[in-house]
Amino acid sequence: MKAKRARAPRTADIPDPRDEHSARPAGIARAHAIGIMSGTSADGVDAALTRIEDDGGRHRSTLVSFAWRPFQDDVRSAILEAQEGTLPLRALFALSVSVAEHAAEAAREALAAPAALGVEVEVVGFHGQTVFHDPRGERSGARVTAQIGEASVVAATLGLPVVSNFRMADMVAGGEGAPLVPRFDWNQFATPDADRVLLNLGGIANLTRLRPGASLDTLVAFDCGPANMLLDGIMEALGPPGSRFDKGGDIAARGKADLTVIREFLTDPYFDRTPPKSAGREEFGRGFRDRFLARTESMSLEDRLRTAVGLIAAAIMRGVAQSAPAAGGAGVPDEIIVSGGGARNATLLRAVEASMPGAVVTGIDKYGIPEFAKEAMAFAFLAHETWHGRPGNVPAATGARQEVLLGTITPAPRGLGIPLAG
Repeated sequence: MKAKRARAPRTADIPDPRDEHSARPAGIARAHAIGIMSGTSADGVDAALTRIEDDGGRHRSTLVSFAWRPFQDDVRSAILEAQEGTLPLRALFALSVSVAEHAAEAAREALAAPAALGVEVEVVGFHGQTVFHDPRGERSGARVTAQIGEASVVAATLGLPVVSNFRMADMVAGGEGAPLVPRFDWNQFATPDADRVLLNLGGIANLTRLRPGASLDTLVAFDCGPANMLLDGIMEALGPPGSRFDKGGDIAARGKADLTVIREFLTDPYFDRTPPKSAGREEFGRGFRDRFLARTESMSLEDRLRTAVGLIAAAIMRGVAQSAPAAGGAGVPDEIIVSGGGARNATLLRAVEASMPGAVVTGIDKYGIPEFAKEAMAFAFLAHETWHGRPGNVPAATGARQEVLLGTITPAPRGLGIPLAG
């Protein structure tokens, strides 16, 4: 299905975001963008067709349609190899094309939904698949992040301009390159009277703290520690053949957490590091999982999973405490709004709720956003911001010296969208 395209702005059309008096480009009151996201769990690609509207200076997002395209087993295995640094370079290049093909197909499925009929799409935000993230240069000697997924494949397939490589501009400005969702969170969820934590439980657990009346320059957001990455890793290692996750947390619910193990693992330096901070498989991937399995070797699968749930909840509780104001104010928020695959893990949600009495824990779907769609919607929003010449990072969250435009723009090829071979 060919997407209807909006006119691409010329360079002269894009205002300098540092100029407070820049004229807003025409057509910004309502626009549509597609966000494409593949997270650290590497299970597939999310594509969210999103409507973005100006609401009194806030840019609110509404989901129009959504599609998910799973990775085939060989593709997922290659991604995990790339994340562990063991995939040969030529295979990595081929994988980058394959990831883009999956992304383009997911986007076409979203565009084919009845709700997308007649929608004119302005731009695509393609996050790609993170395979390496070293914001402090601790592993590579250079401050670098790498997301694979060839943007030109997506641009050619959809016949639309694509914004990709979102993280590097923030890192060049001295930031961590993550998290990038906070500006979306602020536009969508900040209120004058509620103290909210937006908690995303993907492969990694990350949060955005929105104090009442929060401004962007006081916003706090960072990665707390592992989430599904640890739980899924345990299931893949010890569960029945072909297991990838503990559905609903049902197995963990039958276990008992070992508090001694939880306390030991909470001594990992990452948990006490002062934000800004960001994490990935480098911190909490196979190596962390293998250490956890070795330490819990005498325990049942149920107890191991329940102990991992307890560790994740404790790390989130510590993260919430770190997000509280340095002086004054309550440490526990009024509400914790949960998104990501972990929002379906009832055992994990109960553990989070029990760790912070007084906070109401609710799913993000209560606010009209399916828990699995938030991050893809956020990258649709960020692409829209870049396309209209506005910054997308939040220096208070990433540690960057200044706000910057995010990403690299790959223009749509002239003519019609090019269908994938085969």
